[in-house]
Amino acid sequence: MKSTLPEPIVISPLELLKLTSVDTIDLTDNQPTKNETMKKLPIDKIKQACAKVIGVTVAEIESRNRFKLPALARQFAMYYALRGRTLEAVGKLFNRHHGNIVHARDKIAFLRDTDWEIQQYSEQIEEALAS
Repeated sequence: MKSTLPEPIVISPLELLKLTSVDTIDLTDNQPTKNETMKKLPIDKIKQACAKVIGVTVAEIESRNRFKLPALARQFAMYYALRGRTLEAVGKLFNRHHGNIVHARDKIAFLRDTDWEIQQYSEQIEEALAS
């Protein structure tokens, strides 16, 4: 018994571009998100809010400590510090390489979507920053 595979579909690069055109997808809803309304907050306020919600001190956020809670608070602070700032600017504020800032941003963005505890922390920090 011989299995037959279907004939491959041949699409030219130009046709492929037409099929994947972003013009057909409406991505604009013109509604600002919570994070867009919190542009360039003072870094001290961000550190204090993150420290208070997670239960560490601001000194632990500023330290080189790699224990779980201080590191998580630091990553949250970096995540929120990126609003209105460049990676290099945030790196200088935290005395870290911009690669650390990228890691913190990606980690918090991922965990906000997958971890309920991180979602709660995030909501509490955003409330603290909004007040």
